[in-house]
Amino acid sequence: MNRVEPEDHAPEVREPAGYRHADADIARELRECLTDDVGLDSSGIEVEVRNGEVILSGTVRHAADMKRAEAHACAVPGVMLVRNDLQAKEPSPCPQPEQPAGAAAKMGKPGYER
Repeated sequence: MNRVEPEDHAPEVREPAGYRHADADIARELRECLTDDVGLDSSGIEVEVRNGEVILSGTVRHAADMKRAEAHACAVPGVMLVRNDLQAKEPSPCPQPEQPAGAAAKMGKPGYER
């Protein structure tokens, strides 16, 4: 028989109704997340939090880092809204020339054939 350990069934933790995370706690946790992400240079990112609204400003290397920082902000408990005002130092790569759509695109499905 498989034995179930008590820590495998921890009760779900919920905040009381009306509870709000402090802006300073949200900012601190987000800064830690950004710093801990080894693939992201967060040295140029400024974080401001007002009433649960996160404002990201400053510069990052490229658009992928902008999305990465925004994803971190969205994942922090207590964040109500994220405004991403980051600027990329490097321009986005040139778009690929348009290729003919395959059968999947014609059928209304994502273009996996590209």
